[in-house]
Amino acid sequence: MADERTGSVVDTSAMAPRHGRLRRHSGLAHVLRWLGLGMAVVLVAVVGVAGISLLRLTTGIATVDLGGDVPPAQAGFAPYEGGFTILLVGSDQREGQGAEFGEGAYDGQRLNDVTMLLHVSDDHSLARVVSFPRDLVVDFPACEDPETGEVAPAADGVQFNQALNRGGLSCVAEVVTDLTGIEVPYAAMITFQGVISMSSAVGGVPVCFAGPIDDPWTGLQIPEAGVHELEGEQALAFLRSRHGVGDGSDLARISSQQVFLSSLVRTLQSDAVLTDVTRLYAISQVAIENMTLSSGLGDVGTMVSMARVLADIPLETMQFVLYPNVPEGVRVVPDEERADELMRRIRLEQPIELGEDSLGVGSTDETPAATDGPDATATPEPEVTETAAPTETLEPGATPTPTPTDELEGVIGQDASQESCVVPFGG
Repeated sequence: MADERTGSVVDTSAMAPRHGRLRRHSGLAHVLRWLGLGMAVVLVAVVGVAGISLLRLTTGIATVDLGGDVPPAQAGFAPYEGGFTILLVGSDQREGQGAEFGEGAYDGQRLNDVTMLLHVSDDHSLARVVSFPRDLVVDFPACEDPETGEVAPAADGVQFNQALNRGGLSCVAEVVTDLTGIEVPYAAMITFQGVISMSSAVGGVPVCFAGPIDDPWTGLQIPEAGVHELEGEQALAFLRSRHGVGDGSDLARISSQQVFLSSLVRTLQSDAVLTDVTRLYAISQVAIENMTLSSGLGDVGTMVSMARVLADIPLETMQFVLYPNVPEGVRVVPDEERADELMRRIRLEQPIELGEDSLGVGSTDETPAATDGPDATATPEPEVTETAAPTETLEPGATPTPTPTDELEGVIGQDASQESCVVPFGG
């Protein structure tokens, strides 16, 4: 496209996102598998943050190639020049994670059960994070695992979270590029233990719950409605919880994770975590021990330059959205029309206005009812009467001027300024 930006986003004038075609299967293998991790979400705000203290911890960083050219390192520690895109993956692999995560009984597959794509605009005014459902059925390209050299052949109708097992981070990046039309030069992956340690290093995240939760699958227990500080094992249990939120689906889990994400970003900005050297040092130690980075993110200067950009993006223009999809049996397939329009706007860095009812089934903008105490007698805000906008006067036979709108109907998500609450299962 003639007016499309350059940088980390490719020219997609001749590229159309490739959507999957559903192939019937006899059943969903491993349906009772631990549901994987949600803490790639933490990386949205801190993947670059760790870079400052990594100046003292440059050894021991695990890196992998994505199969393409490694982006040039950013010089010095100035803000990143132009826009950038990072693939964020939460892996459920058990190797090295300990018996409490079923390592001994696990079959060894690595699944990208949480996958997000972060894109920051060229002028640093916008950040969009797209979440991909683990059960999304798509067509896969042939994937070569850079670590093993093994090649998985191209296949149709494959569940999205199989990408990591078929070809590592580079395969996940290829599938995401096919779906979005956006090249992926950077990637980061975190594991179970990383979630526990990272959330504690950040200092905990306050999350609003619209009611109590008791999820025996993950061990998440929230005794009552209200705001609860989540960190460590409780944060992991929350981010993995599917049966405890909304309608019990993976899509409900994604919308509750967006509540966590929004609160995390607000916490990082308000508590000045990005300028606290002691906390950054703790975060960087966790990153080295529990994260795998693509080759380009292994550069300290690049990580710091990204952190400086993320620290200054306005909350209302940092948006978290679900990749549009429609149900197909027990899984989902791309909603091609909505997905194409959403990704077109992200590639062109155009405004995206989410509708008033854009929150998913795992979140709500209704705060819990006040209990006994000072808040219970709070004075309600006065009602505001809206004045109708003047109507357009038309000559006989004239065509009315269409009202411009940036709203994307049917797209689920929220921005970081929205203080939404998690909906308990069945709520």
